[in-house]
Amino acid sequence: MTRWTRQDFEFIADEIAPMLHWPTNIQELSQKLKRMNPRFDAEKFERRAIAAWEENYQENRTEQINDHIPY
Repeated sequence: MTRWTRQDFEFIADEIAPMLHWPTNIQELSQKLKRMNPRFDAEKFERRAIAAWEENYQENRTEQINDHIPY
């Protein structure tokens, strides 16, 4: 099995984590990665991945939602 590098984890945090539906999924992913490698810094990964997720979320919320219901 190929060893994962810091670049691999950074790629996951920056490119894949923003595609997840909710930040809680990032925490679940982080715990699974921690099980693969006990030296994995889950807190650092989560901070970076959640920041990327929030940036992506804000970019996609720029569109105004017209939810006015005329009565």
